Amino acid sequence: SSTTGLWALNSAATYPEVMRRELTSLRPKARIEIINSGRIGDTISGTIGRFERDVLAHDPDLIVWQLGTNDVAWGGRADGLKDRVIAGVRMLKMNRADVILMDLQYTPMVRASSEHSIMQAIIADVARQERVGLFPRFALMRRSIDAGLRPDALVSWDGLHNSTAGYECVGRALARAIHAAAHQRP
Repeated sequence: SSTTGLWALNSAATYPEVMRRELTSLRPKARIEIINSGRIGDTISGTIGRFERDVLAHDPDLIVWQLGTNDVAWGGRADGLKDRVIAGVRMLKMNRADVILMDLQYTPMVRASSEHSIMQAIIADVARQERVGLFPRFALMRRSIDAGLRPDALVSWDGLHNSTAGYECVGRALARAIHAAAHQRP
């Protein structure tokens, strides 16, 4: 639901659309198309079940997989999910697309989960093990708040999803990370 932009006033405010606009400004000569395959309430297993139809069928060059929040925010357990995440990443890599894993959002509901730190570690471990990108959204949001941003500035009224400003922050930072990584390639 964070990828679909739940609670955003329009699709232009979703982080994928903000990311597209930012990448277009950073790389004006590049052809950039974003396909948003996010779904409300999706879990790691649910997303993997949709990869073939909703992601790989588009033959993407880059896949950003935002994962783990729904698996732990609603009282679920992170134990046993590492193998599922590894399987998902390997499935995505078979398509020869670059992969970026985006971790959890820094929100009251996520932080209230006793499993959020385990899920964060799983995502980081899999990114390192499978040699894919990691976009540390949790740390980005936490650093912003630690630097003086009001705690509710990046989070919507429900305590789980990003606010419009939060989607803007994530989209711009993700685009800049992608741009920087593209310039580091041999």
